[in-house]
Amino acid sequence: LLFVEYDKNPFPRFFKRGLHVTLSTDDPLMIHVTKEPLVEEYSVASQVWKLTAIDMCEIARNSVLHSSYEHKFKVHWLGNNYWLRTVHGNDIRQTNVPSVRVQFRCEMLNDEYQLLTDLSQIYTSLDLADPIQS
Repeated sequence: LLFVEYDKNPFPRFFKRGLHVTLSTDDPLMIHVTKEPLVEEYSVASQVWKLTAIDMCEIARNSVLHSSYEHKFKVHWLGNNYWLRTVHGNDIRQTNVPSVRVQFRCEMLNDEYQLLTDLSQIYTSLDLADPIQS
């Protein structure tokens, strides 16, 4: 989020909840002080939000996963099965992200899908014309 103070930025909260967050840079000539604006973003984020090396690797992995890079580059950086959204798609030798972290993220996502399914079933079972149920 552009021009949001670090302490008000939802990035660390989103990351802890398991969302696929990424870091990027906008207008590097206007708002950055180094010649490597993306490295600067990662450096500041790791310091401000106390991110670990594994956190940083996961965020970089997310960036490549959600980028428009061609398949061959994603294979090079993430491994042959990068497109699988499970531990089978994580090549720790390429990403430096432990499989247990990827498994945790998958479980969190599946839990959210199940919650949405359960809530939609409850909602569709309600008779909204009946004021006592609604």
